[in-house]
Amino acid sequence: MVYFYLVATLLFWSSMEVLTKPLMSQVDPFFLTFFRFLVGGIFLLVFARKRIAPRDMMLISIIGSINGVLSMSLLQLSVKFSNASTAATLVATNPLFVSVFSLLLGKEKLDFKRILSVFIGLIGVLVLSYGRLEGDSLVGLICGIGAAITFALYIVLMRDFTLKYGSLNATAVSILSAGLVYGVLLFVTNNLRFPVINIGQWMILLYAGVCVTGLAYVTYFKAMEKLGPTRTSIVFYLKPAVASFLAFLVLSEPVGIFKVVGTGVIVLALFLR
Repeated sequence: MVYFYLVATLLFWSSMEVLTKPLMSQVDPFFLTFFRFLVGGIFLLVFARKRIAPRDMMLISIIGSINGVLSMSLLQLSVKFSNASTAATLVATNPLFVSVFSLLLGKEKLDFKRILSVFIGLIGVLVLSYGRLEGDSLVGLICGIGAAITFALYIVLMRDFTLKYGSLNATAVSILSAGLVYGVLLFVTNNLRFPVINIGQWMILLYAGVCVTGLAYVTYFKAMEKLGPTRTSIVFYLKPAVASFLAFLVLSEPVGIFKVVGTGVIVLALFLR
């Protein structure tokens, strides 16, 4: 059963960029991110069991906004301005930046193996950047890297709270609060506009909220209970390859030699971490 949870998590997270890419011409990236975090947060809250102290609740909400408002907005912009497979590959490099932030914030020591993985990972990103295909743009690449960096910061800052309250409880609060903060920001800036789309497209938005932002975290934590955090993190390592395959299958995205080599180098760096 544990491997079912692991495979489900991998497929949910690998499909997000691929399925939302066709919506980018009709759905504002900021609305999409707000919607999926609000729906996903409500879904996760159903599974939350532990009360969180008010002060910690405020801190988790701020940290959650780094993820929901900043990181995932950058990811969705990367999807809009690049190929879905490129965006998925770049955001999957976040474990490399987790090592850097852990060192800078004094959470752990950076050994030679992790330094090597960061160095190799950056080479992979450069190869991807050099070999941009039709559909990729410099803006999209920068947004993708920015999404990985800010998501890594979110993971490191959340670590103490996940240990204190449990991963699922802390994540539920961080995701729902990010959705609420996002909604307020869109409302006060007069940008909260519901898109005019068909039922099928709304189903994709619901999938992004319930499955990708909600259910995937449940299956991820279920797998982590049995396999531990290190073995469970294989989903990040495999996401670039799975997302690239899905993008080729569903969106007919081009696959060039630089994309193959760059993705391979990044996956190697993640496994070295």
